[in-house]
Amino acid sequence: MRRKTTSTESAGGRSRRPLGRIVAAGAMAFALVTGGAAAALPATASAAASTHAGAGIIVTTADGQEAICTMNSVVERGGTYFGVTAGHCLNPAELGSPVVKISTRDGGLLADSADIQAGGVVRSGTANPFEPYAGLDDFGWFRLDESVTPDAGQVSSTAATGIPMLDDLLRGANQPLGEPVPVSQNLVGRIVCKDGTMSGRTCGPVLAVNSRTEEVTALIPAIGGDSGSPLHVSGRDGKRHIVGTLSNGTPVLFNTFDGTRQHLNRI
Repeated sequence: MRRKTTSTESAGGRSRRPLGRIVAAGAMAFALVTGGAAAALPATASAAASTHAGAGIIVTTADGQEAICTMNSVVERGGTYFGVTAGHCLNPAELGSPVVKISTRDGGLLADSADIQAGGVVRSGTANPFEPYAGLDDFGWFRLDESVTPDAGQVSSTAATGIPMLDDLLRGANQPLGEPVPVSQNLVGRIVCKDGTMSGRTCGPVLAVNSRTEEVTALIPAIGGDSGSPLHVSGRDGKRHIVGTLSNGTPVLFNTFDGTRQHLNRI
């Protein structure tokens, strides 16, 4: 059973919703959870945009609704750059209408309808913190507009909890990114971090891993709007390495991440 609740954030006269999937005890619920985000400026034709792992994205649908998610990573294929996020952030069946535009938090264009059609969505499975071995695919991608300055080599985040002192504490400083790594059992017990546009950088231990279908369950705080956030782990090279994409969980407690690297060959 799924339900939607809407929190309104004024931005160019449209409602804006932090987008996230929340698991309630005994039932799956799809929720749009208030995150206290600051209002974004209206997009303009001349707005220059840049993006990177951990940056916020505004998803606009054909019916004029807007929702907030997080960029998982930036991927280059043959000189063309793509943005990666959670599949449910782009899935018309869950949004209620096709996505027609993706923007930065301050209104810069990241992708128009043609760019979105050049991407895709993979959605299946029900894995969550209470059923970590149920399997899950939650992966979406879109071509970045030619005007965008992409940064595939770093991860960072801001926070928008509505509490300035907490936002300063949660802000994720720029860190270099290496190649994504696969989901494996040796992650269990390790400290990993996620960078989300709403709750910033939060870290915690990996509780469970499904290495067959590549999901990670971790004790990491997250809130609505963090969907798509990169889950990353430290490497011996001194860089961070993305291992997963935030899909669903319980508010500010346990969260489930779909393995990122397994899907990258679809782009």
